[in-house]
Amino acid sequence: MKHESPSQHPREPRERRLLKGHMQTDRLPAFEIVIRNISARGLCATCKGLPPIVGESAEILLPDNRTVGAITRWTNDQVFGVEFEEPINLAILMDTLQRLRDIAERNASWEVKSKHRVLDHRPDLAQLRRL
Repeated sequence: MKHESPSQHPREPRERRLLKGHMQTDRLPAFEIVIRNISARGLCATCKGLPPIVGESAEILLPDNRTVGAITRWTNDQVFGVEFEEPINLAILMDTLQRLRDIAERNASWEVKSKHRVLDHRPDLAQLRRL
């Protein structure tokens, strides 16, 4: 049987995504993060440089250009988890990401032939020496 203190919330389902975001703290200037999963109450991310410290307050710029306040709850090397100060509407974020994906797909064109020259180099077997 699980025992939870009244201040703890049950864990919400997470959206597994690889999203680019930015984070800053009083100690660290803005740096890029990769969001690995996100819920209405927080996220798990990774960074290349120094990670935040447990208990450290931060501001996170989400992929939909929303800034949210957060508190670092755990770290493991460069992977960390934060809890948002206020829950976010996850449906709005997912809708924005879908619209951005749709726009990118409409504007994308694949012209491999014009961008890359394919060389079919075949050696002249008469010029190869036998060992």
